[in-house]
Amino acid sequence: MPREASPSGEGSSTLSHMDETDGQPRTRPWHAQPSTDVIAAFTDAVARLNADGDFIVRALTDQLLAERPIADQEELTPQEISYLTRSKAFTPESFEKTSTRVARGGVLASVASTLLTGVLQTMSASAAAAFLSMDEDSLFAAADRGELYAVDVAHSRRFPSWQFSLSSPGKILPHLTEIIDIVKDKGWVSVSALMATPQPVMVTDGQQSPVEWFRRGGDVETLARIIEAQKWR
Repeated sequence: MPREASPSGEGSSTLSHMDETDGQPRTRPWHAQPSTDVIAAFTDAVARLNADGDFIVRALTDQLLAERPIADQEELTPQEISYLTRSKAFTPESFEKTSTRVARGGVLASVASTLLTGVLQTMSASAAAAFLSMDEDSLFAAADRGELYAVDVAHSRRFPSWQFSLSSPGKILPHLTEIIDIVKDKGWVSVSALMATPQPVMVTDGQQSPVEWFRRGGDVETLARIIEAQKWR
């Protein structure tokens, strides 16, 4: 999709696509370059988290840089759009609404939001080492041996918080080595979400999340069955 110069906002641009009725470019009423006011609000929001602001912004930046620009993605042909509406997968109105959301970056924003949620539930190496009363070299060695779950985010090694448990021996979630072996090839953000989500097959006094399940003595085979049933890649 071509980019057009915007009459307002230095360095900004608008996106255009072909109108289905007359084949003429239709300008979208938003800019690819965020305004200074929006950037300032984002900076304030990050600071409000009282976390490592530089790390959070780097993580989000890396995620967005890894995404394919919307302008590089192929649009559906009129024939494909007609098929979707005739098959009742979309109404014309819902298709337009969904297309607009995608074009504005709604999907990318959801991806970034999910990543941010995951990042805020991780610990830095220094924080994890202090929690476990060990030095960072020993922490990294344990991660290399598969005894701790470490992930790389924004060129930094992070430790998802779900694996730590004050009430468990060594402050480590029971069966952690076995859990890591099961999830090591899965996306860490999805793994973190799974570990915090109550599962229908993990039940004692009601449904429990995997973290609660393991803290109460649950078996690791149940987690393996959950992941297998979900066909994770």
